[in-house]
Amino acid sequence: MPVAIAERRVLRIAVLCLLYVAQGMPFGFVTVTLAAYLADKGASTDEVGGLVAWATLPWVFKCAWGPLIDWLSRSRMGRRRPWILTAQGMMVLTAAALIAIPELREDMSLLIALVVLHNVFASLQDVSVDALAVDLLSEKERGSAAGMMYGSSYLGLVIGGAGLSTVLGTYGLRAALLTQVVILTAIMLVPLLLREREGDAFFSLRARPGERAGGLASILELFINLLRAFARRSPLLSMALALSVQIAVGALAAIGTVLLTQQLGWTQEEYGQLIGGVPVLFGLAGSVAGGFVADRLGRRRSIALASILLGASFVGFAALQPYWESRTVIVAITCAQSLFQGLLSASLFALFIDVSWPKVAATQFTAYMALLNLSTSAGGWVAGTVQGWFGFAGAHVALGVFQAALVLLLIPLDPHQNRRELGEEAPAPAGGG
Repeated sequence: MPVAIAERRVLRIAVLCLLYVAQGMPFGFVTVTLAAYLADKGASTDEVGGLVAWATLPWVFKCAWGPLIDWLSRSRMGRRRPWILTAQGMMVLTAAALIAIPELREDMSLLIALVVLHNVFASLQDVSVDALAVDLLSEKERGSAAGMMYGSSYLGLVIGGAGLSTVLGTYGLRAALLTQVVILTAIMLVPLLLREREGDAFFSLRARPGERAGGLASILELFINLLRAFARRSPLLSMALALSVQIAVGALAAIGTVLLTQQLGWTQEEYGQLIGGVPVLFGLAGSVAGGFVADRLGRRRSIALASILLGASFVGFAALQPYWESRTVIVAITCAQSLFQGLLSASLFALFIDVSWPKVAATQFTAYMALLNLSTSAGGWVAGTVQGWFGFAGAHVALGVFQAALVLLLIPLDPHQNRRELGEEAPAPAGGG
């Protein structure tokens, strides 16, 4: 008889982390391994850039999945498991379809179409897994689980980028594509062979007894519940936090690129190695550590600590202006910022799980994630203005102060307000290990 994920703490965290690896690996393959392969085959910058842009586009609109997943969540197979299996299965099929293209470089239109389709289902899987996490994780494990899940996406990126690049270089493109399909299929077997909760069917196309699969009344109920979930002080403060917390990071990413490449003479290759090298490992470490810190200190303290440290690193970089010509200084400060950013991201992840009401988890949690993406984009939009006002060093100081000042939003924020006032509305996970 299939084991229920909800009944075993280690199992449910392991499943969530594996599914996050499945999200990160294809993205790393497309943006690193496949992009480099096409460039080596003579693809232009516009073609490679277009491929990466198309790959990221479905993630911009992933918030559209939330209401659908929450609306159709009455299957005998579990609230989220059917969506995860559907999305993961389509990820396998679209990845496998790439193998059938005789020469990827010669059929860019078909390649881009399959990449877009794959990421549509990857974004669906992402929203479904996030909703499952909100449903199943108990309060005491949300922080550590969030950190490990976020770190698992980094691991997926490393496997898809560095790992599959090595396979491609040694055995060829077909071997790399096949390896990706095998790994995705192996990961899909995990939710396939497990159940979400005790009493769920292993396979069924019917709704749970006494519940309809959808309808106008259930749509109206969903949107009423969404209004209830967002119509409180703490969920609204969380929206404000999500919308502002990445502005400094997004702005300084653009400002830093111009500073290093145009002012300090770094080549594009050197800059790429900096961003995709050792600092990524610090980001992964920060993500994993951030989850445990969030459990230990609490979500608000952990976010406050990370935001202050990140802001201080921006100000510290400005103070080190006489040493900007030193590559060692640049690498060291970038590693520190990646560490603090990972710590902040995992802590925010845990907070947003806490704030989200399980009854509309897919929609509410995804809304926070979408606002984080918008926050980063907003930073890019204001980067030129901020740099024009303050200069390179002054921009780091101003944005560092802004980053640290965001802790003021945390003071009146109660992460448990929704669950306390509205109820859990979903079966609580068992406490077994």
